[in-house]
Amino acid sequence: SGSINKFMNLLRKMRILFIAPRLPLPADTGGKIRTFNLLKQISRDHTVDLATFSFDGEDAWHVQGFRELGIAVTLVPAPKDDTLRKVITVLLSALPYSVSKYHSKKMEKALVALKAVKNYDAVHVDHIHMAHYQNCFQGLPCLIDEHNVEYKILERCGNVENSAWKRQLYSQQAGKMKQFESRAILHYSACTAVSQNDVDILKNLTGGNVPIHVLPNGVDTEFFTSPGSRPQQEEDALVFTGSMDWLPNDDAVVFFCQEVLPLIWEQNANVKFYIVGKSPSAAVKKMAQKDPRIVVTGRVDDVRTYIQQAKVFVVPIRIGGGTRLKILEAMSMQKAVVSTTVGAEGIAHTKDVNIVLGDTPRAFAQQVLVLLKNQQKREVLGTAARKLALEKYDWRIIGKKLNQVYEDITNARQQ
Repeated sequence: SGSINKFMNLLRKMRILFIAPRLPLPADTGGKIRTFNLLKQISRDHTVDLATFSFDGEDAWHVQGFRELGIAVTLVPAPKDDTLRKVITVLLSALPYSVSKYHSKKMEKALVALKAVKNYDAVHVDHIHMAHYQNCFQGLPCLIDEHNVEYKILERCGNVENSAWKRQLYSQQAGKMKQFESRAILHYSACTAVSQNDVDILKNLTGGNVPIHVLPNGVDTEFFTSPGSRPQQEEDALVFTGSMDWLPNDDAVVFFCQEVLPLIWEQNANVKFYIVGKSPSAAVKKMAQKDPRIVVTGRVDDVRTYIQQAKVFVVPIRIGGGTRLKILEAMSMQKAVVSTTVGAEGIAHTKDVNIVLGDTPRAFAQQVLVLLKNQQKREVLGTAARKLALEKYDWRIIGKKLNQVYEDITNARQQ
């Protein structure tokens, strides 16, 4: 009868409250892409409510996308974030700034009201920044999804920062975040993280007192697919995609343009580099103004066009944490990917089979040059990459894993 119960549970439709820091549409950052796809998957099997902050009037415009998935959305005005509050918080609060900025009495009130009228089976909290809202749900099984181990990101940002006072600031915030993360996760029934590497760090941090599961980042393998025929003008081009207001992406692109591209141009002066993503920094735009071979697109409606027409997809990331959705998207489109080891962290890749790695500027440049010349090698890598995306990283597979975690935490509560 145990197995029958288990089967019945898998068919059981739950009512889940999903709490996120911001509305994940438009899905134009790695975090929003993960959040949106997890919501899409779980709404197929369960009744889902989403509670999130609204940062501007624009958000209401995107609520329709969730209605179409059958998800009811509660929007709460985001707390005001002025400079004075920011400075006071950074200097005086025991909490890291990125957590305290999401503290809101209005959100607490909205969550308590939802709990009073809806009979939730489980609560899913998206990002550590929202972890404190667990206190509105005593007695209910709660899951927290860690997109990154946040304190590690802050530490790594400090490691590549040139300015002494900014290094100090990162170090101070990393310390506060480490304390907050280690305490906050202990209040949860379970935690999910995007890679085994992150799971190990979090287990260490929490003393193994909370079940922590790998819930990988994924890719929509039907959307990110190669048209089959190669574009007519496949030029000697490299492409990098990502939200350019995310420091690890900005750092990667500046590093690549300053240290790697000149080595590539020594051998092949025609190579173009496309930087595709919203909110590029002044430094990045300036590099493009100086050299027409560097093309900065800003936000685009569809990154696939740019991925498709480039010969090689580059990921020169030096500040790690989480896993790179951009790599999964390129792999799903059968692209040859050259990455740093840090960039490829958390993806179950096989070096030189479905991805190529280079950690020094010279090694990275060399790998790119080899692939630019060798179409067959690009195609072999791309085929293996697509196979990996289909077998391990399709969002549907990841949705099933998440359902299993919900089952575990709700069953544990009933026992």
